[in-house]
Amino acid sequence: MTFAQWAVIGILLAMIAAYATERLRVEIVAMGGLACGFALGVVPVQSVFSGFANPAVITVAEILLVVAALAQSRVIDTFARRIVARVQSERAVLAILCALAALASTVMNNIGALALFFPVTLSVCARLGVPPARMLMPLSFATLLGGTCSLTGTPANLVVNDWMVSQTGGSLGFFGLALVGAPVTLAGLAWIMLAPRRLLGKISAEPSAPEAGPSEFLAEMVVPAASPLVGQHLPEAEQTFALTLHGVVRQAAHVFARRADIVLAAGDRLLLEGDFAHIDQLEARGVLAASVQASGPGRERSEAVVMPDSLLLGSRIGDVELFAEEAVRVAGLASRRHRVEGSFADLPIGVGDVLILEGEREALREVLGECGLLPLSRHRPPRLNVRAATGVVVFAIGVLLAAFGALPAEIALGGVVFVLAVTRCLNLRSALQELNWPIVILLGCMIPLGVAVQDTGAAQVIANAIAGQLPTGQPLAVIALVLFMAIAITPFIDNVSTAVVLSPIAAGISSRTGVAIEPLLVAVAVGTSLDFLTPFGHHNNAVVMGAGGYRFRDFPRFGSGLLAISFLTALLALGTWL
Repeated sequence: MTFAQWAVIGILLAMIAAYATERLRVEIVAMGGLACGFALGVVPVQSVFSGFANPAVITVAEILLVVAALAQSRVIDTFARRIVARVQSERAVLAILCALAALASTVMNNIGALALFFPVTLSVCARLGVPPARMLMPLSFATLLGGTCSLTGTPANLVVNDWMVSQTGGSLGFFGLALVGAPVTLAGLAWIMLAPRRLLGKISAEPSAPEAGPSEFLAEMVVPAASPLVGQHLPEAEQTFALTLHGVVRQAAHVFARRADIVLAAGDRLLLEGDFAHIDQLEARGVLAASVQASGPGRERSEAVVMPDSLLLGSRIGDVELFAEEAVRVAGLASRRHRVEGSFADLPIGVGDVLILEGEREALREVLGECGLLPLSRHRPPRLNVRAATGVVVFAIGVLLAAFGALPAEIALGGVVFVLAVTRCLNLRSALQELNWPIVILLGCMIPLGVAVQDTGAAQVIANAIAGQLPTGQPLAVIALVLFMAIAITPFIDNVSTAVVLSPIAAGISSRTGVAIEPLLVAVAVGTSLDFLTPFGHHNNAVVMGAGGYRFRDFPRFGSGLLAISFLTALLALGTWL
């Protein structure tokens, strides 16, 4: 292997490791990888920013703008509410919500589809008295399944189609993936409906709360002088007051000692974890005191989940200046990270985390809107746009033009955005400000690296090594291997990066084995969406984990059967190409 081949493979492996740690924002990792590729000479200067002119990136940006217009119109929200208002059975409601979410995900980004149906689902759960954990994970999986049916279902599909065009000159077609994605979606939805509810974990057996969300939160509290905690050892305090104490700060210094040897004193700052209602009760009894005293009349609390496009991603609680400027503070954090280090101010904010914010009503509303936080409440204020019908019709026309090949997807959807802006169905200024830029930057940076994998010959080297281990004369085995690789990698890195890495390798395997390239690339596209085993492989799973209060093991418990059925269905459908 040449230096360039080793370099590009090393860069991608380092990026995969960085993605898996989740300590850095995905767009930062992507930009860092692209910079390393340029510095080592594997990405030429004229190709560094070529990814941002790629049709896949342009189409993703257009889809996100269209989703913003549909969200402003609330047309899908209203449609779903009218349907579920006539149904009282939990399983029937779940079937309707998942089917609608999967259908929406076929024509828009699956993250946008979840964002549209997330508040609807919480509202329905509160109305029916159903624990949100019974519906949020199935809803996330339904949007991932629906994303396998069209080019716009997920950005990874656009990446794969771009490789298809570069290798064969022909496109997969707007709904070309549906030949495999539709059977997979139908089989997956059937499993979601028929699977025992107990597979969702013990949380699903708990009664529904007025405001959906997890119960265990991290918080920082102070030990008052008259508190019964004074003089107690850490294990004794935890057992007596049903709390988990992660850290003690005394006179601005962390107390480091064996837990059994730490004796609490008045004025200690505790980083603790427990039911937030229980923490409030302990504060009312004088056992604990707030670390920051609330000031001003009319202060309220709001519980919100951190969305994938939130400005807070990668920040630490103590670094979020916006909260201080708007007189809003973080009172609690339900984090999906199990490792708790440092003080409360040092805790990082990630996708799917749930924050308890405290402040005046207007300040809370402004922070929720500007920071990309989704409030967890029974009802959302109506924002029905009178031009909703116009927006839906224009969007449908654009989808049909792209589906029947009358116009390329980026041109058809660009026309949709233009018409929506002209007819004022879309506030272009606010939509551009709220655009999910991390996804756009991730795509723009990863595409040149994917091209480098092909241009340096690294893809062919990897393909030759893989093909050498495959049984000859069995094309279905080759397809199964590519599909398995996509499914195995995507739980640990985002599906866009998986598609970028595997597309050139699939093309190399095709030329090495003689298997048609179309089923191999479709296997990559479908496999990158079948992420049902971990909460961190796809943003949608991370969001519902925080809001539904799931544990890590709940995902493989409910998703393993779904993954097996989806894999077999996809393999049978891919076999039709042979």
